[in-house]
Amino acid sequence: MPKIFITNKSDHPQKFYCHGFNNNQDLVVKPNSKSTLTAPNHQNSGAIIAVHDGHEGEQAEITFNGFGGNDFIDMSNIVGAGGNMTIQQEGEPSTRKGDPLFMQNLRKAWKKASPATRDGLKGSIFTNKEGKVVRMGPIKEHPKLESFVRSFADGKTYIGVGAWNGSPGVKTDNDQSSAGKGTKNAVITYSDGDASPGHPDDKTAHRAPMEQVRMVESFEAAEAHQPENHNGE
Repeated sequence: MPKIFITNKSDHPQKFYCHGFNNNQDLVVKPNSKSTLTAPNHQNSGAIIAVHDGHEGEQAEITFNGFGGNDFIDMSNIVGAGGNMTIQQEGEPSTRKGDPLFMQNLRKAWKKASPATRDGLKGSIFTNKEGKVVRMGPIKEHPKLESFVRSFADGKTYIGVGAWNGSPGVKTDNDQSSAGKGTKNAVITYSDGDASPGHPDDKTAHRAPMEQVRMVESFEAAEAHQPENHNGE
């Protein structure tokens, strides 16, 4: 039976919702630690979803031994984001999916966004008291958020709904569901810094606690950004 290796490279415990794996029980991976799940015989498909202050974020979707005997894996930000996560087949870096610096790229895009763009994203971007973006809401609930995310993450992660229910979807999303190389263990890497497997984590990039988080309601309210540093924030 294939295994799922989940590495948390951050300096805080990270909670994951497990759908289809781990008996559908939540999983908390300790800081700088790895947990291992085994796919049950009766369930070869499911998802591992990072949780941020009670909200679903980036999710790794897995189908073991699918069409043609291949695995199908992808990383999705349709329901939100609060950290960085990648997935790949063990020993096959060419199968890697996900943006290892999603949150850093989101923050840079937010800083460069025009007042009109920010105003159109009300209710979908969340910051701490210093104005630093710490979480993104569901793309599926905020149509304007999809085009904003595509400006920096298109082709790196699932952004739209893809081909579904008669809709052809977007090619760059559909390409995220490309087949793997046979059936192998899945490697999931979570980080607040760089989520590339084996990349040293950036300990200064940790998220702010929930009591510091507030919703961005206007451009003026988001003006007080911290200066951009060189640690990937």
